Amino acid sequence: MDAAGIKTQILPEKNGNPIVYGEVKSKSSTKTLLIYGHYDVQPVEPLEEWDSGPFEAKLQGKKIVSRGAADSKNNVTSCIKATESFLKATGDVPLNLKFLFEGEEEIGSPHLPGFIDENEERLKADSVVCYDGDFDETGRPKISLGVKGLLYVELRCKKAREDLHSSYAPLVDNPAWRLVWALNTMKSADGKILIKGWYDDVEPFTSAQSRLVGKIPFRGENLLKEWGLKKFLNAKTNREALKKYLMEPTCTICGFKTGYIGQGSKTVLPGSAMLKIDFRLVYNQNPKKLLGILKDHLHRHGFDDVQVKALGFLEPSRTKPSAPIARAAEKAAKIAYGRSAVVLPRNPASGPDYLFTKRLGLDSIWTGSGPPSAYSHAHAPNEYTTTDDFMAGIRYISAIMQEYATTS
Repeated sequence: MDAAGIKTQILPEKNGNPIVYGEVKSKSSTKTLLIYGHYDVQPVEPLEEWDSGPFEAKLQGKKIVSRGAADSKNNVTSCIKATESFLKATGDVPLNLKFLFEGEEEIGSPHLPGFIDENEERLKADSVVCYDGDFDETGRPKISLGVKGLLYVELRCKKAREDLHSSYAPLVDNPAWRLVWALNTMKSADGKILIKGWYDDVEPFTSAQSRLVGKIPFRGENLLKEWGLKKFLNAKTNREALKKYLMEPTCTICGFKTGYIGQGSKTVLPGSAMLKIDFRLVYNQNPKKLLGILKDHLHRHGFDDVQVKALGFLEPSRTKPSAPIARAAEKAAKIAYGRSAVVLPRNPASGPDYLFTKRLGLDSIWTGSGPPSAYSHAHAPNEYTTTDDFMAGIRYISAIMQEYATTS
């Protein structure tokens, strides 16, 4: 960043990874754009499924294969190279730029709220671009006017001091079954979350948001083919699947660990069991409130032996379609790609966007450049972006800077 002409600071976090912060002052504009991104990545396991070393950044044809290639080193680097290009070509940037790159996005940005609160003056801006996105399946950039929230929890149940011979099953409570039975009270076969009060604060889409959903191209058959599936869960049509994807809260078992799962057989009665769940939340749901509702639910159903540990909180966010930064990004997409962007009223993934929209009171969009996440293997072995997507990403964020500088 320094080499690109960005005045950069490494700002340590008390208990986490440092924030990389940078600024470039414009000679021609008083407007300020804050650009958010992240430099951390997901774990690389399982290593044996990678075709090359996960941090080799190996070029395979036009593919750059590496952990973080798509999520989100390509986008971070695009922002830096766009700024460098402006400074080299004109000696100036279209507007004041501030960069906030964190190192804990993949674990729920646990220390970013404190940083935002302590640096509100430093982060003063007119709007925010969270440059951490990808294309849709038709090759058009996506502009998200908000994100889903997140509550990530760990459930544990401990019974015997250690694993026992399974012949003791009539005598000793099985913690694995306890968690299975607890899960059975939380979600129905048709996908509905059964926890009392879970939907109470859900705010339905406005008519404007619903119109945006109606304009979104969605080729569900392509996703099914890529994933090796025959049909979507509880959705008969592409349009129904898209609405569920964007609009509904979710409850997802991310992992379950208990007993013996090695090769062959081993007849044991587990002494303990643990599972992890993520709940995606829609606008107006509060993850900390829902944590209390979850604990109350388990108590009501007789699962006081199940311990609940919160591992991450992210609130949902929202920005109006008429926001200047949203309109500027739509114009920029046409300039960079010659095509209209796909505007999503809500990104079905999660991120710390609420810190910008609620804490700082700014309009914020999520966008970026790269292969669709359904195909780029983001969070999986052989993650990749392409050289073409990387170069287009530089053009796109450059155009966003230029267009927003002149958008009122």
